[in-house]
Amino acid sequence: MPTLKELLPCFRDWLATQRDETKALVLLRVLADESYKVASSADPEQLEFDALDLAQACQWPEANDFEAASRKIKSANLERYLSSRTSDLDAFFSQRGLRHTLEVRKRSPSGRHRAQWFLVPHALAPDLDSAGSEPDIVPVQEGSTTAGNLIEYDYAPVGSVQPSWMARLFFGAGWFRTRSLRGLLFLGTGLAPAVCIAGLAATVWLFLFVNRPVRTADLAFFIFAAGLGWMLWDQLRRLWWLLADRIVPASEFLLKWSEAPAQLESFKDGNARVIGLVRYGATCPVCAAAIELRYGEGTERRRLFGCCVEAPQEHVFTFDRVTRRGRRVR
Repeated sequence: MPTLKELLPCFRDWLATQRDETKALVLLRVLADESYKVASSADPEQLEFDALDLAQACQWPEANDFEAASRKIKSANLERYLSSRTSDLDAFFSQRGLRHTLEVRKRSPSGRHRAQWFLVPHALAPDLDSAGSEPDIVPVQEGSTTAGNLIEYDYAPVGSVQPSWMARLFFGAGWFRTRSLRGLLFLGTGLAPAVCIAGLAATVWLFLFVNRPVRTADLAFFIFAAGLGWMLWDQLRRLWWLLADRIVPASEFLLKWSEAPAQLESFKDGNARVIGLVRYGATCPVCAAAIELRYGEGTERRRLFGCCVEAPQEHVFTFDRVTRRGRRVR
């Protein structure tokens, strides 16, 4: 079994690819960094860190309050963070020729001793194809077969999805920081529709004070204003959904003609907020066609689903941006 020091560089590289805004990610990065500093030590206790050690390394205000630091770290749920990303973590290590990964554990001594967190090597799950066994999948419905019920989404990060020539003003190579000139320009795409909607509403309100018969030109103006207002409102709503939901489908005008459908994603890169073009996709396990993200309908109109391009109403899967997994829905 490889040593902790041999696995830590790959683990730190994987953590660097994560774009979450969670306390767990911050703690895991600190735990990995601190473990790497003492990985050569023969004393296993030096590889264990209590709540104050981690809080001080994170430079949190709770660095001098053990109880507060302990509550904050407990609420971060480090074990759940890694277990929900096991598939992506295992694939990352496997692609680099490693058969072991790292997992976080907590040792809770009895009495008044403080709990300790540490990293330990963990063997990857055996290759299902080579073992000839079936994956452990729970069917969605009774009577349904396990095959074709679960999918894993592939992820193309920012920089790999090329914007159109019109979108390069905002995205450059495919992304931009919100606190930048491009960020201000992108903000203008949201403020401009809001100003136009306010102008249309004011114009319609002023028409109420015009005392004359309604003419055909007036009806044409109201129809045009209603259509334009809806288009502007839809654009403003998509911008709000991007900020609130972290991901929305990207307009075709933002992508090169040769690019497959992609998404706009908002995430943190250090202390900076980044908006970029990414792509989540998969292969339909039922018919082997491509899976694209689309909005649902009715009460699910704000929820993204993975839809098969060949049978978009039948082969439909949920989409989880964090675990990058989906389950077939009926």
